[in-house]
Amino acid sequence: MDTVSEIKSRSDIAEFIGQYTKLTRSGKTLKGLCPFHSEKHGSFFVYPEQQTWHCFGSCGTGGDIFSFIMKKEGLSFGEAVERLADKYGVALKAFAPASPEREQHDELLRVNAAAAQYYHDLLLYSDTAVKARQYLESRGINQKSIDDFQLGYALPGWQSLKDHLNGQEYQDDLLLEAGLLGSADSGRTYDRFRDQLMIPICDIKGRITGFGARVLNDSVPKYLNSPETPVFSKSSTLFGINLAASAIRQVDRAIIVEGYFDVIVSHQAGFTNTVASMGTAVTEKQINILRKISRNLILALDADSAGEEAMTRCIPHENILGQEIKVAVAPPGNDPDDVIRRDPEAWKAVLDQAGPLTEFVFKRSSADYNLTTAAGKSELTKYLLPVISVINDPVRRGHYLTELARMVGVDTAELQFSLNRLKPTAVSAAKGNAGSAEPPVTAAAVEDYLLAIWLRHPELAEVCQSVKPAYFSTAENREIFIQLRETADLAAARAALDQLCAARFDRLLELPEPASKLTERLAECALRLEEKYLKATSARIKEAINTAAGDDSEAEINKYHEQSLVINDRLAEIFRQKNELHHSSGR
Repeated sequence: MDTVSEIKSRSDIAEFIGQYTKLTRSGKTLKGLCPFHSEKHGSFFVYPEQQTWHCFGSCGTGGDIFSFIMKKEGLSFGEAVERLADKYGVALKAFAPASPEREQHDELLRVNAAAAQYYHDLLLYSDTAVKARQYLESRGINQKSIDDFQLGYALPGWQSLKDHLNGQEYQDDLLLEAGLLGSADSGRTYDRFRDQLMIPICDIKGRITGFGARVLNDSVPKYLNSPETPVFSKSSTLFGINLAASAIRQVDRAIIVEGYFDVIVSHQAGFTNTVASMGTAVTEKQINILRKISRNLILALDADSAGEEAMTRCIPHENILGQEIKVAVAPPGNDPDDVIRRDPEAWKAVLDQAGPLTEFVFKRSSADYNLTTAAGKSELTKYLLPVISVINDPVRRGHYLTELARMVGVDTAELQFSLNRLKPTAVSAAKGNAGSAEPPVTAAAVEDYLLAIWLRHPELAEVCQSVKPAYFSTAENREIFIQLRETADLAAARAALDQLCAARFDRLLELPEPASKLTERLAECALRLEEKYLKATSARIKEAINTAAGDDSEAEINKYHEQSLVINDRLAEIFRQKNELHHSSGR
């Protein structure tokens, strides 16, 4: 994790900004008087889940914790990094030169991002995707969820994605390595995903590492995942973690479900601290990801035999966490998705009633054996003793050993003798605590792409006239953009940057660039950055309107509506311009 990302992970933007202006809760956001201009009605919002802020008043801007302190204290980016690093105890790190392996890793992430955008646009605008849109509607998935999870659609053709990405200068070798293409014995390549609903899978930083695909007919298997690649490993991935991490940290609790739609529907209903194990098995690597955010976990796997067996295998993971995992059990025959769509409050009640995992295993397993017979008691003991043996905590181990002795009607000492002869069947806590280092975070693909072209071709800067600093989600990229906009000379622009941004500057210069149609590609990047920013702003305006307090005047609410109309008009214009670019460039 790089310095900027580590500062963001440790900081609490609401607590930090609360030192400068009084904030009160308004739905999922916090609201107050803007600390940058005088106003009577609060138009300043803080979004704890995204760790961002926005002023809908005369400022008309927003950003992250870095942009806030820079604006409030008049600091440079480097000074802001130093101030916040000192406040949150983050060591400033030097940047090492990029390695070929790192560049290949980043290139795979970029092509995945390009594929996800292509699939997403098809879902939103293609006539062929009507059945995918109908399927999402039948599952109760709204437009916000479609946008938040960047859901998409793969065309039925055998090389639709291949042709699109080849047109963006991505070669087949890279697409094969990313798992986006398959290869026949004849050597012919083809789209791996066809006529399927596409679900991008992200790491905790929001970088797309792979895809899940859902068929739209009765064929089996219903779901197909990306193969293992240098950037995607199913056992090391938690679906939805990028969107859930902030909420998990805030409420200090994570809910683990099985499926993609369990997560999507959970988030849609407000249970935003939910992630999926992408299957029944919850792995040690997944637990290690979560324990860095919260040690309070609730398993909400499907209430079937496979789900129960998976829960039993999670008991050794409690040694990694240093405390018990809890279990939430939906009514028989129901997935979390079913319960939430029918009654979100019922799901909340299920979560509130979650109990210790080992108790759940004891209760369920005892029902499988006839404890009125010696044979039944013996079989239960053989099943539960290995479960107890993997518990490292001596108090908890003793508690469950005593409970088993009570259930089968024998002396605890006798069971202790049998327990001593067993060898633990799970990984030890010492090994479990040895987490692997996370790879350094990279900027959003579109931001990288735009800046990389601009750095090599400053004569095209005019194409980016409409781009604003607020459009950049990555602090280093934002600072580079500001310098490029204000300084025509590249050497002078780099010299004005602090060490972190200069290292990013050098990385961007090393990125591959497209061989042709530079102006069109730069223009499309500019439009996509603006589109992403405006969509996020539009969602925040709607939230501000929906949560408007009694002290908000009618004029204030009308102002929000007017801003929303302006944004919608601009989004429609962006869509028209993107289509024109695609047609003019033959894509």
